[in-house]
Amino acid sequence: MLYSRTLTFCVAAAMFSGCGVLRQAQDDMQPPIAAPGEPSRAAVGKDQSLLYVSDEPAGDVYMVALPSGRLVGKLTGFDYAAGDCTDQFGNVFVDNLGAGQVRAYAHGAKSAFRVLNDSSWEPVGCSVDPTTGNLAVSNIRTTQSEGSIAVYVKAKGAAHYYEYSGVYNFWYCAYDGDGNLFADAIDYASDNPIVLELPRGRSKLRSVSLSPPITGDVVPPLLWDGKRLAVASPGSGVIYQYQISGSTGTRVNVVKLQDAGEVSGPFWIASTGTAQTLYAPIVEDSIESVGVYRYPAGGKRLQNFYDAPLPFAAAVSMPK
Repeated sequence: MLYSRTLTFCVAAAMFSGCGVLRQAQDDMQPPIAAPGEPSRAAVGKDQSLLYVSDEPAGDVYMVALPSGRLVGKLTGFDYAAGDCTDQFGNVFVDNLGAGQVRAYAHGAKSAFRVLNDSSWEPVGCSVDPTTGNLAVSNIRTTQSEGSIAVYVKAKGAAHYYEYSGVYNFWYCAYDGDGNLFADAIDYASDNPIVLELPRGRSKLRSVSLSPPITGDVVPPLLWDGKRLAVASPGSGVIYQYQISGSTGTRVNVVKLQDAGEVSGPFWIASTGTAQTLYAPIVEDSIESVGVYRYPAGGKRLQNFYDAPLPFAAAVSMPK
């Protein structure tokens, strides 16, 4: 139910109601990028920005140097490495789906400095509140009747859980710049995607009405792009920008990604000064990669990264 490629763990676990995907290329003006199956390697510098790409069936997270696109290391030992996200200090959080935990890594480190317990659920997406440092994790249900959003205060300790009636699995989540949390799932009453919000300081999730709505039985990746809620269009190489006002969202722009048949997993938007760069798991003619684009211009791809054979999610960590 989640993307064109059925995830390995969806086959293995009948309780999952959805699944997901990803892959990469480049512009002639960019440095050479390794072809599929031929990753380049380099040392991690202290001031090196890194792209973290999770590969869920392999159980690895690849560390790719930016802007060169060279593979400089990987995190290993995951039981399905799912969503990943970073905070303002460069710390990286990775959902260890099969183990029911979230691992935290310092920028460039290969050993986790903290492991958060989420053992009653299957964590699949995450986001960090820039105003508080709280970590939100979107959860797939296991033995429960519904999925949940877990919030770890300061990314530590035990989580506070939030549920919403009629939502079996939460897939993705994203904080905005004010500490409001957005998440999406399938509304089983309509069998369409639903977007929910946990407003800052509130204890209950509320529905957000998108106009026009996202339809179909696929849960789209989403991310706050600094001004608007960016939502991938299911089954196409398009990202919609929604202006959020209260409990409604109005589509104000369409970002078209050239040579991308679909945005197949959680993407990331990195800001450097006034410029923004999109790192998106994409599928092109059944080939998966992480494509790099100008944002919100979209258009021609700048680079493509193939180091992760079956990438699931992408996030950028900048050194502090």
